[in-house]
Amino acid sequence: MPLAAGTRLGPYEIVGAIGAGGMGEVYKASDTRLGRTVAIKMLWPRLASDPDQRARFEREARAVSSLNHPHICTLYDVGDRGDTQFLVLEYLEGETLAARIARAPLPVDLALRYATEICDALDRAHRQGLTHRDLKPANVMLTSGGTKLLDFGLAKPTAAVATSPGEAATQVAPVTAQGTILGTIEYMAPEQVEGREADARSDIWALGCLLYEMITGARPFQGATPASVVAAILEREPAPPAGSAASVTPRLWEAIATCLQKNPDDRWQSARDLARELGRSARRPGDTAATGVPPTGMMPQPLATMSRRAWLATAAAVVAGASLWLLRGWTGPAAPQGPPVIVLMDSTHPERIYDEQTRKAGGTNADDLTDVLRDLPVRLVKENTNASWHREYEVLQETPALIVAHRSCFYDATMLGDASRQTEFVNLSWDKFEAFAGLVAQANPRTKVLTYSRGSWADEASRAKWVASMEQRFPPLRGRIDAMRVPLDRATFRNPQTGADIRKLVVALLGLKN
Repeated sequence: MPLAAGTRLGPYEIVGAIGAGGMGEVYKASDTRLGRTVAIKMLWPRLASDPDQRARFEREARAVSSLNHPHICTLYDVGDRGDTQFLVLEYLEGETLAARIARAPLPVDLALRYATEICDALDRAHRQGLTHRDLKPANVMLTSGGTKLLDFGLAKPTAAVATSPGEAATQVAPVTAQGTILGTIEYMAPEQVEGREADARSDIWALGCLLYEMITGARPFQGATPASVVAAILEREPAPPAGSAASVTPRLWEAIATCLQKNPDDRWQSARDLARELGRSARRPGDTAATGVPPTGMMPQPLATMSRRAWLATAAAVVAGASLWLLRGWTGPAAPQGPPVIVLMDSTHPERIYDEQTRKAGGTNADDLTDVLRDLPVRLVKENTNASWHREYEVLQETPALIVAHRSCFYDATMLGDASRQTEFVNLSWDKFEAFAGLVAQANPRTKVLTYSRGSWADEASRAKWVASMEQRFPPLRGRIDAMRVPLDRATFRNPQTGADIRKLVVALLGLKN
């Protein structure tokens, strides 16, 4: 039975109903102790006796209470009234993103602003081991202070989607399947609709759906029934923007398309990487020279369809072409201002993330390195892991004092066509990294390079031999390059000794006081 205005729940007095959802009702209330307006989310009485629903409700309370972020709705309190439970949340004035999209598509700059804020919120959640799993326009509130992410109570999918044979063919509202799988199907990643475990990359898929819908006004995957929506998610690609949305830059469209890759390994691997790319996509250059993005006809042929000879020729051309491009576009380093910049370059190799806990949280080696180096008097820049041909130029644009790079940072997982050729691809990524390091030495006399790997060198002697060979091949690198052999028995930067070892190398290369 709905609560009437004036009903008291401890110190909270109900003002009126806000709305209702599948799990319960939400009310506007007054906190009589602090004199502030709050929102109270109550579990439906009929669900209070269901252990699974109560567990989901409690999970939401624990999840939201662990997060403190300007773009995540704040949890103030929890309580119970008889046999039912309630959450006391930040009261938000505004409208949902769903209501805003229903009026008209958003201008691209506004959509990018909202998407970047959501990225920031997801990054905080993912770093704390939380995956939203139900990101959709109805769970994003637009307020005067920006976006607010709602509802962290969704359980992990445990089975395939159940469909209803009586589903109306003309249904327009999003289809929500309850019971065997939880969430709104239109925004679920392929692994979710197949009943596999969701992780941070599933949220990135959903954010790609949101960004597409904000710009075009349509969902990327649609259907008249749950089954047809699932088929679209698993088998089809979203249509490119049309009409007024056709002005979207190729780079932005590529960023969205990367979010919506069927294989999680081919998507952006963290919300932070995506946010950085969206920041670059917001620029409105007038030609390809300004963006570093080649015309469609210049995109490299997928390696899975190439012969070994063509692969090697293309790889060599990419390395040489990248060097020529950098030398053409780079006019010399600007005078350094402020603290020294350290650029952290990650690899897209499937096994690149050393720490299992970091991987499960959607993080990267660069995130762990950030924790190790954050108190040094430097500015840390984590470049994105989109293995594209213009990455090198963008790194140099930061005018870094030091580049800390995974040795296979130029491994392109999106081009992997045959698992048996991984070693070949990794070796070629090493070749490209070495060419890049030599180029860095010529382009900026102040930039130093530190690379790390846990499997490249058998012992310290082979590591030292590799450093010496790099200095011999590229004389400008003498005294400016070093390498760390990450021990296999403590191959994570969260390990205190491993973290201290790489920190010591960074301090020595930059001449800092530890």
